[in-house]
Amino acid sequence: MIFRPFTTGLLALCSSTFTSASAIPHLDDQVVLNYADHATNPHSIDADSFTRPSWFTSTLMARRLLALSPSGVMSTTFPSHIPDSSRTPAEVAGLPIGLREYIADCDGVLPADLSHGDNGDPTILALRVATTFRNIGAGSNLSLEIDWWDHLSEAGAVYPGLPPSPAALPRFTLFGYLDTLPELSGAAAASLEKCFLQSHPDAKYWLPGAPAAPHASFWARLVVTQVYWIGGFGDVQQIGWMNVTEWKGVRRHGSVAGVGDGRGWEDVRLPGEKSAVGAL
Repeated sequence: MIFRPFTTGLLALCSSTFTSASAIPHLDDQVVLNYADHATNPHSIDADSFTRPSWFTSTLMARRLLALSPSGVMSTTFPSHIPDSSRTPAEVAGLPIGLREYIADCDGVLPADLSHGDNGDPTILALRVATTFRNIGAGSNLSLEIDWWDHLSEAGAVYPGLPPSPAALPRFTLFGYLDTLPELSGAAAASLEKCFLQSHPDAKYWLPGAPAAPHASFWARLVVTQVYWIGGFGDVQQIGWMNVTEWKGVRRHGSVAGVGDGRGWEDVRLPGEKSAVGAL
């Protein structure tokens, strides 16, 4: 089964003093990205000392972040009508909810007839009882947010004039639709389970078909259609929509012909990483 999205919403910047959607002002993208050029900014950057990464390098960083991330926050919306028999309060009908879910970058281990070519479509272990997947089954669109904020202690201060700041670390949001994988068996199931359990050994208790599993589960993947990237502060990092062809063309070692400069996500490091990391 494939769940396709409705039109997705846009991010907005607002002050906590605003009390209604009508009070949110329109902010031009370029004004937001040029905030560091404002004369009152006490942490202005010397342009001769810092070079903003190219968009392709930023895409490599994003694909690396996906590969190293065991979870992400999936956002969905509740159905517009909540049945009276439901335990869900009627007042949340149509409202968004973000919940953290297990993910893994395991598409590359799937059989050739099922794989998307290791193109950055994350694998998800979905529980049928979970709110996220009940909402998707009811027609909700979805997005998946992944960040590097848990690595603040290793990254340290990455922006001149500021102490260590999560806001200076990379994060991105994937937009797309959920593609349910068919039931796997034999070597295909074993390969996917091995890949997924490397990040989530506890998940062996609720794998699809696991004996005495507390809940029914299934394998799925998020088929990526758009990627919104925030590399950090906009005067030293890229912020905006990524080239999806480049996202899908990056591999661990190198990239497909015609994409970028041939590098893969193993050729970059995220803030605080050593020059080499252990086997993934």
